[in-house]
Amino acid sequence: MVSEPRVVDEYADAEVHRMLTEDGTICEQGIEVIRRDGAVLLRGQVETAHRRDAIGERVAAMFPDKHVCNDIVVTAVAGPTEPEVIT
Repeated sequence: MVSEPRVVDEYADAEVHRMLTEDGTICEQGIEVIRRDGAVLLRGQVETAHRRDAIGERVAAMFPDKHVCNDIVVTAVAGPTEPEVIT
């Protein structure tokens, strides 16, 4: 399998990760952003579909000339059903 070379621009990568971390509606550090010639691939896990969509929209706004493929998975997080017993 031949893979397409990854486009490396440390400044743009840092800007994306800073935006994802500091944006008050997103606050995500675990999103992987892979940029290739014509596309930006987003991978990771978030708690809500709203947050996943917000990430996709913000990254698309940063790269208006690129296709954004949002492969972020929504992981349901439920609270504990029983109190934790500490012995």
